[in-house]
Amino acid sequence: MKKWLLIMAIFTLGFMSLNPNPGSAEDVNSGLQKVKNYKIYYSAPTERILNKLRSYDLIVIEPQLYTKEQVQYLKQNGTIVLGYISVMETPTWNQKRMELLSENDYFYRNGDKVHYEQWDSFLMDITSKNYHNILIDEMERQVSSKGMDGVFFDTVGNIDNEHLEQNTIYKKQLDGLKNFLKESNERFPNLLMVQNWGMETIQHTHKYMDGFMWEGFDYNEVSTNEWAQIQISKLKKIQQLGKTQIMTVSTKSERKSKSYAKKFNFLHYHDKKSYDVF
Repeated sequence: MKKWLLIMAIFTLGFMSLNPNPGSAEDVNSGLQKVKNYKIYYSAPTERILNKLRSYDLIVIEPQLYTKEQVQYLKQNGTIVLGYISVMETPTWNQKRMELLSENDYFYRNGDKVHYEQWDSFLMDITSKNYHNILIDEMERQVSSKGMDGVFFDTVGNIDNEHLEQNTIYKKQLDGLKNFLKESNERFPNLLMVQNWGMETIQHTHKYMDGFMWEGFDYNEVSTNEWAQIQISKLKKIQQLGKTQIMTVSTKSERKSKSYAKKFNFLHYHDKKSYDVF
């Protein structure tokens, strides 16, 4: 009997040395791994919309349009609620953030702020400590304090789009983003974090991310595109590490896109019209 107990003790210690934190480190995003369907919805909710949203396993919403009570109602059936936060851009409609920004928080090119006319938003300098504080404050007010389960970081892909060809600037912005994510993780250790786009950036940020979203995952475009095939291979390696769930979104070829995403064990969502239409 004692010999059997000794063997079991040795086995247990050996197992614990391989898994120093059993049931925690790799299970941080177990909620995302169990998700079967999700919905993105950025408009203000009605009673009908709230009832529809809570039928999904996971939803991404604009947190400023929801009360704490509405968030709790959405979560009653186990729905995971992620609040949208634009990281690399500040839209002018986000009045609270606009009021808090200093001139040094904007990114300048040739002495001018970078403005996106289509969205009426500005490119931000993620190296700014003040800007980090503003984002974290927004996460506290709009996501954490309302009881949401996590945050959806949008516009992160701007680092790739705007800076990838300029090595020095890209490195500075990437380092600034990683510092911000480290601060966010320390401040909100229980919040799930999902990054939208930024194919190169996710290679450096995946350790902070419970999910990564690929919008535009349409079968006819990604199945034969060499660049897309390379990205799929990279994302599969990240997903296999066990922390980051890969999420895809299509707007065309619903059946084929969904089937193609399933082939790689990606969590897929198809929207025929727009995110704000059921």
